[in-house]
Amino acid sequence: MQNFSPEFKTPEQYIIDITYIIWEEGDVGRIREWYAPICPVRSPHRVYDTVQDVIDETLESMHVFSNRRPMADDVIIGDKPTGFYSSHRVRSVGLHTGDGTLGPATGRPYQGLGIADCLCRDNRIVEEWKLRDHANFVRQLGLDPVAYGRSLGQKNPEAYAIGNEAMRQRWIDNNGLTIVGDSDIANRIIDTYDALWNEKHLNVLADNYVRAVRFEGPNGHLSYGRESANNLLASILASIPDGRFEPHHLIVRQRPNRAINVALRWSYCGTHSGMGRYGSPTGCPLALLGISHFELHDGQIASEWMVVDETAVYAQIAAHQEI
Repeated sequence: MQNFSPEFKTPEQYIIDITYIIWEEGDVGRIREWYAPICPVRSPHRVYDTVQDVIDETLESMHVFSNRRPMADDVIIGDKPTGFYSSHRVRSVGLHTGDGTLGPATGRPYQGLGIADCLCRDNRIVEEWKLRDHANFVRQLGLDPVAYGRSLGQKNPEAYAIGNEAMRQRWIDNNGLTIVGDSDIANRIIDTYDALWNEKHLNVLADNYVRAVRFEGPNGHLSYGRESANNLLASILASIPDGRFEPHHLIVRQRPNRAINVALRWSYCGTHSGMGRYGSPTGCPLALLGISHFELHDGQIASEWMVVDETAVYAQIAAHQEI
């Protein structure tokens, strides 16, 4: 915690406390204290660069979703030469009480999963990569995630028809593949995803996942057991059969008397050329930007949280059809 305020004793406390103070206590102004003046914040939908952009988005979200409480599911920390890197898994709950980009307020409750990766230095967040399961959020508000995502691409095609390489560039680490923590464990996770996504060896689940694996995936998917996880992955691969998985950043977190936790930021880029999860093939380039968390028991994956914003996937498809 070099050059951090003494009120923060650990990196986990820093991430959890500033989130609580901003969102639940409503001290939005302290974002200027905890975000660098120039702080790239990246998502599949957009990239913005300034602390004022962070404030503006926070206030808009508070207007649309009252009483929003982003509760920490886990914070996976990786040490850096200066500062630290965090991958913060958040379970958000609240009410849709304000008119906005999601349409008129419905008053409906929602809950859902998101992950924010942050590089923190000198008491500030200096870079952020963030995802949430937006398809699950809009579905709970009575909207169709496919239609909603397509509307984003139709309204603003230039934002989504940027191509796979431009989307990938949002997700890469400046130093190439970065591993923080035990490299053997990290490489086992990479090899598992490579076998699943690149080689299409779905049977690797039987070797590397426990039989009763708890698996969370996009659009609120929650299942137990290898078969359901297999079915979800197969449906995505069917849509983008030529896609290539690439790992960008991993943290392996080992703590006494705790399971091993791993955070992986990754991309999967290819062509929407097959009939699968994303409908009739369009031939357009399609990039999935993902962040996954894993909990390992005796070397096998016992729980996985895979966050992909599928509204951005549908927006890419629609945008390429518009242009």
